[in-house]
Amino acid sequence: MFLQGGIVLGFLAVALLLGDHAKAATQSVHDEAGRVIYTIEDDGTVTMYEKSPSDKTISVSQGTREQMQPKVTKVSPESVRAGTDTVLKLEGKNLVGAKLKFSAPGIELGPYTGRPEALDIPIRVPSTVPSGEVILEVSTPIGNTKASFKIVELQIGIGGSARRDVVGKVTIVTTAPSSCPQGMVGVGAEFGGFCIEVDRTFTGDARAAEKSCAAGRKRLCQALEWQHACEQVKAGTVPVKNMTGAWEWTGSADTTADLSLEDSAEARYILLGKEDCQKKLISPRWKPDAYAGRCCK
Repeated sequence: MFLQGGIVLGFLAVALLLGDHAKAATQSVHDEAGRVIYTIEDDGTVTMYEKSPSDKTISVSQGTREQMQPKVTKVSPESVRAGTDTVLKLEGKNLVGAKLKFSAPGIELGPYTGRPEALDIPIRVPSTVPSGEVILEVSTPIGNTKASFKIVELQIGIGGSARRDVVGKVTIVTTAPSSCPQGMVGVGAEFGGFCIEVDRTFTGDARAAEKSCAAGRKRLCQALEWQHACEQVKAGTVPVKNMTGAWEWTGSADTTADLSLEDSAEARYILLGKEDCQKKLISPRWKPDAYAGRCCK
């Protein structure tokens, strides 16, 4: 009996060891919500998962590391004018969990989510970004690739409405808007005047912040706009309240964090205002943390 019990215990021990080895042989990559978006087997097989809003798997792709490398086949628009906002559309393959980095500093990135064959990326290109080719590095936990688009020159104006002249340049109005919705004030800026709410108007998580601004046909301020307004408040030229003292949401995303197998977050909002006009807090979009905020237009 003792021998039989020892044999049984021995088999159990081996089974447990094999189970632990099997678990260790598979690496899992999670998104911000903790959902698995990639698994990597010990033999190099990579499986990519796409999740629906209801958290159900709606597509699965599998292949070797080489086959599952991200690819970008098309970028549109092919050119973006400095001083403007647009949505950069990337088409390609294996883009789940993609993170972006621009060769030109100063380009602001809005929150986005990746699908296997497409990315829709809100960007703001300040007027200070020089014209020329911008290299876009696209990285996933499996690899990286590069694409490009062009920044087109901007002609700076000082008044009137935005217009296009005969050589195709765009004139951006740098003065404060002549009228803003109730509860907002105008701010002049080199990258284009905008309206900002006089005080914080909501408190909530990232999704609530987006909805609060969208409900009033407004948007979250880009980090550059918020910082510019904050500096103007410090200078006493803009009558905006409570720009410092608490973190506030912006519509800009952080692009400085490196991807790893443990963290492949796609959308990380920049928050500002706790101490001064420049210090930042980075918060993943999925976190339920509630912060104050105000909107721009």
